[in-house]
Amino acid sequence: MDAKTFNMVDGILATKGFREDRQAALDILEVGVREGTLVDVAEVIARRYALQPQAVIGWFGECLNRRIKATQEISDKLKAMTQAHDGS
Repeated sequence: MDAKTFNMVDGILATKGFREDRQAALDILEVGVREGTLVDVAEVIARRYALQPQAVIGWFGECLNRRIKATQEISDKLKAMTQAHDGS
C-alpha cells in the first residue's frame, strides 16, 4: 500500500473514532492472521467504518511493515551501541 492510500485510510478511520480503538483492532487483526480469520475480521472493521475489506487488510499490512521497520531501526541502534561499548 502506498503512503497516500495508507494516509487516506488511516484518516478515514481516525475521523470516525477509530484512533482510540487502533491498538485493539491491530491486536484482533493479528489474531485473525494466526487463526486464519483475517478476512472475517477485516470485513467487520470495514463495515463499521464504511471501507472495503481489502483497504483494511492493506492498512493492517502497512502498519505491520512500519512496526517491523521501526523495530529493525531500534535493533540496529542497540547493536551499534553494544558493539561500541564492547570495543571500549
